Amino acid sequence: IRPWWIVLCGVVMTGSILAIHAVRATSPAVCGGEQLKEATTPAIHGATKPDNRPESFLPNPESFDTVLQKTGAIVLLAKVSTKFSHASPSQAANIALVAQKLNGVVIPPGAVFSYNAAAGPYNQAGGYGWGRQFVGDRIVPSIGGGVCQGASTLYNVVLLANLPVLEHHFHGLTVPYLPPATDATVTEQGGLDFRFRNNTGGPIVLWAMAQDRLLTIAAYGIKAPPKVTIHSEVLRRTPFSTVTIADPALPTGSEEVAAAGQDGVRARAWITVEENGKTTTRDIGTHTYRPSPRVILKGTGPASSHPSA
Repeated sequence: IRPWWIVLCGVVMTGSILAIHAVRATSPAVCGGEQLKEATTPAIHGATKPDNRPESFLPNPESFDTVLQKTGAIVLLAKVSTKFSHASPSQAANIALVAQKLNGVVIPPGAVFSYNAAAGPYNQAGGYGWGRQFVGDRIVPSIGGGVCQGASTLYNVVLLANLPVLEHHFHGLTVPYLPPATDATVTEQGGLDFRFRNNTGGPIVLWAMAQDRLLTIAAYGIKAPPKVTIHSEVLRRTPFSTVTIADPALPTGSEEVAAAGQDGVRARAWITVEENGKTTTRDIGTHTYRPSPRVILKGTGPASSHPSA
């Protein structure tokens, strides 16, 4: 059993920055979808190549400050950053689009925030391009892939801000950007949403940006929450298997790794809340993630011809 440690870099008081960083004895398994070639992704679905949407989004600080001043939500509740260095260029652009859609959103007191309503629809009409998504134990190309990283990052912001979560769902496979049991998945067709309530007594304003393959989301309100720490622990691991598939498009004798494979994991997560000299613990879920096989394509096509020396 190898635990994850969430290190809080500063306490949320009078607008100081609160971030989380995951540290582990060994590196987490990366998403197998990274092995899918961007150039071949559209061909799988018979679509055109990804467009040239930007991979970064920087909010206008002056306009955002105006929103804070108008709402009075000037206290930083929580701030979380997750890396998306694993993402293809098109998926990185999807993540940047999520940041654009979330930045400046005002959640009135007592209101329920729906991630699907704020960031969707996850299709070309909504501005999204190609990315990767989990289907069963595989990682496949999909329009809108990457939106779950926004949901997962915001989910951690909500936990650190001590806001009540009304709806939350885990991924089927582990993700490369957060510890197990601290992620959040969303789908429109499957009806999976991430929702939380603003119970602070005042408005909440979301801030988001994507820059240098780092997605950062923050929430501002009228008063600082108690100190919250997120904990995650791996309870069990299931090694991934290896699958070999004949591929006539490759010359006989050659092999190509189509998916890297990742272990299955059973993990639990909980938070500790420190307030008025007391510490309370609240479970946020135990989940079993499937293993995803390592997929090797074995060539069965004509051998490549090489000129003689």
